[in-house]
Amino acid sequence: MGVITTGLRNVIRSPFRQSLIILLLGASLMFVAAMVSLNQSAQEQLQKVRSEVGTGITITYATENETQDNERPGNPNRGENGTFNQFGQQNERTPIPQDTIDKVKKVAGVTGVEETLMRFDTDKVFATREIQTPNGSTRTIPASIYGISSGSTHFTIQGNTPTITAGRGFQTSDDTASVALMSQTLADANKLKPGSTVTLKGSKITIIGLYTSDNPRTDNSLTLPLKTMQKLYNINGVDSITAYASTYDQVDSVATNLRNALGSKYNVVTENRLFSAAINSLSSAQNTIRLALMIAIAVSAAIIIFTVFIIVRERTIEIGTLKALGASHWQVIAQFWVEVFALSILASIVATLLLVLLGPIISQQFDVSTAMTGQPPFMNGAMTASRQGRPAMGGFLQQFGNIHLASATLNTQTLLIIVGLGIGLAILTSIIPALAVARIRPAVVLRKGNN
Repeated sequence: MGVITTGLRNVIRSPFRQSLIILLLGASLMFVAAMVSLNQSAQEQLQKVRSEVGTGITITYATENETQDNERPGNPNRGENGTFNQFGQQNERTPIPQDTIDKVKKVAGVTGVEETLMRFDTDKVFATREIQTPNGSTRTIPASIYGISSGSTHFTIQGNTPTITAGRGFQTSDDTASVALMSQTLADANKLKPGSTVTLKGSKITIIGLYTSDNPRTDNSLTLPLKTMQKLYNINGVDSITAYASTYDQVDSVATNLRNALGSKYNVVTENRLFSAAINSLSSAQNTIRLALMIAIAVSAAIIIFTVFIIVRERTIEIGTLKALGASHWQVIAQFWVEVFALSILASIVATLLLVLLGPIISQQFDVSTAMTGQPPFMNGAMTASRQGRPAMGGFLQQFGNIHLASATLNTQTLLIIVGLGIGLAILTSIIPALAVARIRPAVVLRKGNN
């Protein structure tokens, strides 16, 4: 008990210096815990991006005109409000035939295929909301009607996976059924609900479910089974095909196989290329966080090692005196161990408080900006992708345009890191007094003290 009391009393022998040491060590431990938390968050975000957009390969017709002519001032195709007035023309684009779809499914490395068909509701069956154009006027955009293949491994609309909020989703038995899913916004605007029926192209369609999405551009949308939509619109084919590789690392090789199989008639675009900015930014942030983590651990170790080294040197005479008075080797060492552990525990408490106060601020410094720049031509403009029969990727762009890592806050993991590292450093540095005490000879120390 006397050893513990003496060790604890030694902690407050130099209050100012010890307080400074505790604060510095606490700050270092806090930074270590914050970096571990941020590193885990960056890894999770990176895996999320890769799993969501990293394995898709979009296939569309390689068009000669990217519709730039239609967007020039004074072009007669432009609407009276200077906005998009080409919905009827878009509904007449050439579909990709079934034999191409079959060829894609047979390409080596393709694990899944999603076929997409999209047409605008130019018959004005559904009431939709108005949007404001760049010149300040308003314009009503017709509802978007999508056809989704029943065998799709991913059910996406405008690059987002919708969430069913009422009713149910599609089932295998709905492959050719006259059923549809509708966006919640479009249903509210038309006073529809699951079980309601609408007439589309002369056929009655039953609404079986409602959905919402993170992308506002899916607010005015209706989704049908692909075969049902092809029958209604008398279309033999699809607008775009999305092929999926099994892993992110295989995307490029599968895309090469697809290009070789399909030739120059089709555009083959990998989603990992479109979202390389997000992936590269996250990887860069993770590398920075790991470097900061290693530096923080090194600083923490240096602080406590330097502290113990100074304490031992200052107390050489005291150690010699204690040994001369009969104190055992381990009794002297135990005093230092108690002192070091006390410093580590106090530093851990300080680190915990600092993490609560400064964790969110530190996290803000590692926000990952992944704004897309240098987008390919078909990404320019809200409607260009749809005009060319490509799946609009605005939802993905919006979702991953700016990624925020989870705040480094106090939780079980960070608390265990702080306490565990503090105790680990205390155990590591306890070797220093053990070696020092073993080398000190009482007679030599006392003789030097008398000189």
